[in-house]
Amino acid sequence: MRVGFLGAGLIATYHSKMLKRAGVEIERAGVFDPDGERLAAFAAASGHRPCLSEDEVLDSCDAVYICTWTSEHPRLVAAAARRGLHVFCEKPLATNLADAEAMEAQVSVAGVTHQVGLVLRASPAYIVARQLIDAPGSGRVMSVVFRDDQFIPVQGHYGSTWRGDRTKAGAGTLIEHSIHDVDMLGYLVGEPIERVSANQGNFHGIDGIEDVVSATLRFESGATGTLTSVWHDNLARPSLRRVEVFCERRHIVISGDDWYGPIEWTDTDGLQGSLAGDELVAEAERATDRSLNPDEAFILAAAAGQAAFPGFGLAVEAHRVVDAIYRSAAAASMPFSIRRPAAEPTDDDPGLGGRTRIDVVEIPTRATHDLRMRVLRRGTPSTDPRYANDDEPGTIHLGALLDGRLVGTSTWETSPYAAEPGTPAVRLRGMAVEDGLQGTGVGADLVAAGVARAQESGAVLVWASARDAVLGFYERQGFTPVGDGFIDTATGLPHHDIIRRL
Repeated sequence: MRVGFLGAGLIATYHSKMLKRAGVEIERAGVFDPDGERLAAFAAASGHRPCLSEDEVLDSCDAVYICTWTSEHPRLVAAAARRGLHVFCEKPLATNLADAEAMEAQVSVAGVTHQVGLVLRASPAYIVARQLIDAPGSGRVMSVVFRDDQFIPVQGHYGSTWRGDRTKAGAGTLIEHSIHDVDMLGYLVGEPIERVSANQGNFHGIDGIEDVVSATLRFESGATGTLTSVWHDNLARPSLRRVEVFCERRHIVISGDDWYGPIEWTDTDGLQGSLAGDELVAEAERATDRSLNPDEAFILAAAAGQAAFPGFGLAVEAHRVVDAIYRSAAAASMPFSIRRPAAEPTDDDPGLGGRTRIDVVEIPTRATHDLRMRVLRRGTPSTDPRYANDDEPGTIHLGALLDGRLVGTSTWETSPYAAEPGTPAVRLRGMAVEDGLQGTGVGADLVAAGVARAQESGAVLVWASARDAVLGFYERQGFTPVGDGFIDTATGLPHHDIIRRL
């Protein structure tokens, strides 16, 4: 397994060391970082080959670690998914929920192994806490009190100045640090958070970077929780969490180290217990069949072509809660429910199932073939779903996803229109939507997304060769038929050229 790195900072170094500790068989491929000194230092320490570009790294590996600042994650995950590479992406996935959902869709459609850096999922302290919560004598979870504090990481040994730039980090302590905590709250209680109410503060005065968040949470069972996240300036204090779980007949406390505890508990009969260090690790190993080294787990899953844990789906769930907390804080603590997608359509309900939005994301070429064959090549002489320019640098493929299921595709080529050879233009090809979803807006969403990308690329004209049977659809999307009709050689069906000026 050839493993590459994008980003060579503190967190990339952590993962590189964890790979060495795991002892898994890997070939250390390329690494890229825009900071030349950091790149050279990481390469010298890790054995990875320094590269001059991201593409050089992606072309050198089978699996890639994305350890850049957050705003770069969506672009780099998309690039890796297009190449069919396995992806380990640091948390948070993105600076906002929509991008995180799109990233999950991209790796799912690409069929690659994907894992996110929510490393507390492998923490012995939290694994044992969950075991204690699940024990029959504990009773139901009633409430969780979660406090997380560290000095603001633009300073000290973190030295992450980008975390003070909202264009790179998205926001502050909640999304950048306490997305771990949001994930753990759901993990400990064992069920989704359904509603939140929150406040936030900004003592450091860094634009868009909150340094205090307090949130009240309600779970589906009726259990409650509180989360307090603080970025302070007390450099003498390490990053610390304290978690109290109140069950009906058991009280559990995690304090000190995130990994090694101690964890303490008191039962209704007065019996008490405590575990820390090696004893805690041994108990966690008995309680789970997963490796406590997240990087070892990722490489083993990727090598076997299996799903990794935690995957992007778990990260998106945490992003949904974070998004609701921010919305509540911005609305003077107004309670916000967590927005989750509707259930997937069934045979009885092949429509949108109440969902109000389709996710449109970039997808690899091969992901377009099935729909092209079933929708565009059905009943025609052609059995080839490929187009000549599918893999050219100026071509992108868009997929429409309904709850993670690919239901529509379109392809957009940088290609001049014959009647206006000097006009910057993009050609639309391969528009295919599942039969049961045609007429529901999926095609319109694909066109809107493709036109937006064409405009961003500098094109002033979009054109296509459209079947006469669907000219009405394209006219509703702003296209105009031009010229005489013709018979398409691949399908044997009547077509017209159509254009839309941007």
